[in-house]
Amino acid sequence: METTLTDFQRNFSAARAAADRGETIKVKSGSTTYVFARTSNQPVRPFADLEPLFGVVRRPQRTESPHETIRHRLKTRRSG
Repeated sequence: METTLTDFQRNFSAARAAADRGETIKVKSGSTTYVFARTSNQPVRPFADLEPLFGVVRRPQRTESPHETIRHRLKTRRSG
């Protein structure tokens, strides 16, 4: 189904009913086209767009215990 933005806004309930039936609604606004469709709650691959970034940033392993970290932070806060 293809419609204009104004018609989509005026007839949103009809567009939603069409999406519930499984139809895809294309909404044209000038030279831009928007897609309105029903999807499942759980995407199959939720992080698919981020896969190229996996493993790019890694936090270094801690070398000191949490107690030492707190002491170091308190020491720098007192002297600063």
